[in-house]
Amino acid sequence: MNIYYLGPKGSYSEVAAKKIFSKKDYKLIPVDEFIDVVEKTKADGIGILGIENSITSSVHTSVDYMFASKINIIGEVMMNIDLYLGAKKNVKLREIKRVLSHPQALLQCSSFIDEHSFQKNKTSSTAAAITQVLDSNDLKSAAIGDAESLKKSGLEILAKNIGNWQKNMTRWIIISKDKKSLERPINKTTYIFKVLHESGSLVKVLTAIASAGGNMTKIESRPVAGTDWEYEFWVDVEVENRKLKALDKAINENTLNFRKIGAYKKGKLYTNNI
Repeated sequence: MNIYYLGPKGSYSEVAAKKIFSKKDYKLIPVDEFIDVVEKTKADGIGILGIENSITSSVHTSVDYMFASKINIIGEVMMNIDLYLGAKKNVKLREIKRVLSHPQALLQCSSFIDEHSFQKNKTSSTAAAITQVLDSNDLKSAAIGDAESLKKSGLEILAKNIGNWQKNMTRWIIISKDKKSLERPINKTTYIFKVLHESGSLVKVLTAIASAGGNMTKIESRPVAGTDWEYEFWVDVEVENRKLKALDKAINENTLNFRKIGAYKKGKLYTNNI
């Protein structure tokens, strides 16, 4: 079974994928963009997408591709992210002028970056940033990534735990063209829905979710492309498997339309050690 993730090798997505897909019958395949993860998954296999961070919120590019694709969520994994700064050997922190990393990592380390007046250079992943610094002759550039990948690459760590907050967690979803949950028991579900543009319409849905036994863990409004300021809502709900049908019915009866993106097992929280 092919497992597609945002590469290159050594990226946080690969680390997260290895937490779930450790068996020999899985083949981890890195791709260049979020859209590649989705499209490859639609053709064959399973994908893993970074969708949300506890500091910077939703990864909108990833979310947009996933929702537009009509693909299903079949699982999730969450991981603590500890970010470090690495550069070539014998380079000092005071000599660094530029930092390279994935846009999310740059955001998550914005206070440290601003404190040192570093120039920010975006890369496709933290692993790509490490490779670029390693392959470059520029001794004034450094990469932000995890400690293990920096050490394995041969870069030296100049600063530890440089994130804005000590608790920094990222959530990845496991996607498939099939609906079957990766693991059991099923105790979480994701929906997208629209409601009437009138007072109290959203409250009715939220009340119905609670009455059906659901515990909503996320809600986000999203603009509907091609419309005049129409919005849809994305919600994640923790619910017992035996109450799923009642929850579906409650949402159906209180929305203009809805789509269940997936019903799956709530993910575990891991450290980012490889």
